Amino acid sequence: MLYLIQSLFINNFGTLRVFKSIMFRASTAFIVAFLFMLILGKPFIQWLKVKKYGDTAREVGPKSHFDKSGTPTMGGLLIIGAILFATLIAGNFTNKFIVFLFIITILFTTIGFYDDYLKLTRNKNGLSGKKKIAGQLIITALTFFFVYKFGLINKEIDFSIVNPVFKNSYFYITPVLFFIFMALVIIGSSNAVNLTDGLDGLVSGPIIVVSITLFIITYLTGHYEYAKYLNLYHVKDSAEICVYLASVIGALTGFLWYNFYPAQVFMGDTGSLTLGGILGIIVIFIKQELLLPVAGFIFIMEALSVMIQVWHYKTFGKRVFKMAPIHHHFELLGLPETKVTIRFWIVSILTCLLTFVVLKLR
Repeated sequence: MLYLIQSLFINNFGTLRVFKSIMFRASTAFIVAFLFMLILGKPFIQWLKVKKYGDTAREVGPKSHFDKSGTPTMGGLLIIGAILFATLIAGNFTNKFIVFLFIITILFTTIGFYDDYLKLTRNKNGLSGKKKIAGQLIITALTFFFVYKFGLINKEIDFSIVNPVFKNSYFYITPVLFFIFMALVIIGSSNAVNLTDGLDGLVSGPIIVVSITLFIITYLTGHYEYAKYLNLYHVKDSAEICVYLASVIGALTGFLWYNFYPAQVFMGDTGSLTLGGILGIIVIFIKQELLLPVAGFIFIMEALSVMIQVWHYKTFGKRVFKMAPIHHHFELLGLPETKVTIRFWIVSILTCLLTFVVLKLR
């Protein structure tokens, strides 16, 4: 909206050129999303309570979680609402990346919302794993079509895996294999973030830190001179993604106001599946797919702990961890929930700093 206003009236009001600035509009997006959450958070939580959309603690979970039963869930609806509203206000909708991210966010949210709704109204297991993956594959196909149709850099690099350590280093794997790779990135990221969402405030902090990291890398990637200096592949017009990421950061910062211990609301799959998937799509757009496992190490660790636990139990009949995902393991070792959360945040900060070290090696 701000970008549209300046384009229509800049000849009459020269001061409106400030709305061209990505950093100005990104700052606006952050503030709008944060205030959206802060103002609407309390009445939204009250509405969820009236509707009795409350979470149910797992019977096999830590005993300390039994008190959380009944805590409103589906807070992800408000998070996504804040992101979309802030992007609508500050985003440039003549930019292909903003338009695509806006639409794909709605599609991802539909999957997560339907999953949460089923858990609350019909089946506590929610949407089946196969149906979730089917929906995520459709989104992957749309992302692939976007890359194929509009391009990022050139056809060779677009369908290559870029080496994040060495400059001008990539491995072309053909469009067919790259689609499979895209599916692993998007679906893996979406489900890994979803698995991390198990403690009050646990997933919000790392997503904020990873989003800030991607914000900086995206800004550099979208500017030819900066990209050239750092030996990054310049993706034209991608800097506008910063406005979207700023709205994510603002929305989650506002969400933490209500979600940190003791949580007044949970984001549910509506939020976590969507946010995880979007992170996967953004790293594909800026050709930094292999940096996501570094920056999002916490998400990878959570997902791996579940896979290791399931495989080891089915193979040997014994558990590796007291409980998976791994944040519950640390809880059962006697660590308070808040300490586990803060330590995971600290690890995320360290791994994101490591991401910049890896980037500089180029």
